Amino acid sequence: MFKNFDKVFKFTFKNQTSTSGYKNGTIITALLLFIIPVAIFMIAGAASKSDSDELKECGADRIYVVDEEAPDANFDTLNMLGIEGYTDIKYSNEESVEEALEKIHDRGEETSLILQVKKEHGELSSRIVLPDSSKISEEDAENYEDFIDETGNVFAVLASGVSVNDMTQVMMQSEYSVYDRTGYQDGADIYADQEKVDEQKNADLLPGFNIALTYIAILIIYMVIILYGNSILQNIVLEKSNKLMDTMLISVAPESMIFGKMLAILTAGIMQLLIWLAAIAGGVATGLKLYDTFFNNIGGSVITFIKSFSELGIFRPLNVVIGILALIVGIVLYASMSAVAGAISSNREEAASNQGLFIMILVICFYIVIFKGISGGDIVTWIYLLPFTSAMVLPSGICSGMISLGLGLAGLAIMIVCSVLFLILAGKLYKMMSLYKGNTVNIRKALKMLMNK
Repeated sequence: MFKNFDKVFKFTFKNQTSTSGYKNGTIITALLLFIIPVAIFMIAGAASKSDSDELKECGADRIYVVDEEAPDANFDTLNMLGIEGYTDIKYSNEESVEEALEKIHDRGEETSLILQVKKEHGELSSRIVLPDSSKISEEDAENYEDFIDETGNVFAVLASGVSVNDMTQVMMQSEYSVYDRTGYQDGADIYADQEKVDEQKNADLLPGFNIALTYIAILIIYMVIILYGNSILQNIVLEKSNKLMDTMLISVAPESMIFGKMLAILTAGIMQLLIWLAAIAGGVATGLKLYDTFFNNIGGSVITFIKSFSELGIFRPLNVVIGILALIVGIVLYASMSAVAGAISSNREEAASNQGLFIMILVICFYIVIFKGISGGDIVTWIYLLPFTSAMVLPSGICSGMISLGLGLAGLAIMIVCSVLFLILAGKLYKMMSLYKGNTVNIRKALKMLMNK
């Protein structure tokens, strides 16, 4: 049945992979797919670090306050906020900036600043005056502006002349706790158990991750079939249009011709796909490693979720292997339908017309998965067993741990059987149509001819 299959495979595979476009496209895309995750992790880490940076010290030991609205305001209350670097500053009230500058000069102070507060059009504004004799840099002086921004409400109340007693009441904070059902009975605050917090965050992210992974698998299947399905179909009818088929069928079995060409083209495509997936996985692993190295103390829901893959049963080694096999077999399944379309086509024009055979099934199954499965949150079991829909959902379902290992193996076995049957059918149709001369044949007419043969 598969006489000289290896020769057909080697010849077609060499033609597919020897072009510079294939090689350059594979390498450049792999590099981009490796770099992008690394860049995303580094940018996210830098952004998180920027957001979580503690307020920097201004370097001032004393600040002279010039506040026309509240000349006697006690700004020492700002020390009570407990912000590191701003708990031991001495505040002095002055009537004008000039008087403050004169005092700093007379006392020879080198680590003092002047804070001028004004009220214009009903709004408070402030500015920092840096004396000529000060050793405080402009950058450090600007840090005090950041301190004012961070304590904006308290600073505004002080600048308005509120008394210390009233200020104490304003600064009082109420304590609160959050409990889950079990924690409330035990008296355990949920925030006291960081593992519980992480578990809750992971539980919230898991459904969205499963949907995203399913979409990615669907997109891969769809793109590979669109890109390579037509190539398979056109290659199968090539010998027919070149009148070489009569000679080739003497030395090559029809099944070998079909399977060899299809498998060679798919192998080239799947090689690209696996290299790109490896590049993405390597990029994510490298990005996580760099994130831990440079931003170790910075947390994030997504980062915590990714680090918890093993605990959540996501991407277990065996499941990943089965998932990759399911992805490959799913591609072979749809490609075998394109082989059937090519087998009944006499020339490239008919092949282009018959391409709708597998494209229509692909699109219908796509919408079945989207509307019947993903829209409801949980994908129903039969979608994993129906071979055409299983090709789209099984890779993500088994890798994410959404389905059992048994269901995954059952779906994979069904796809393998269907793929083999389609290839055998394509071989028989190819042989039957090899010498056919007449009107255009569709799949229904071809099957009828095959049954009456």
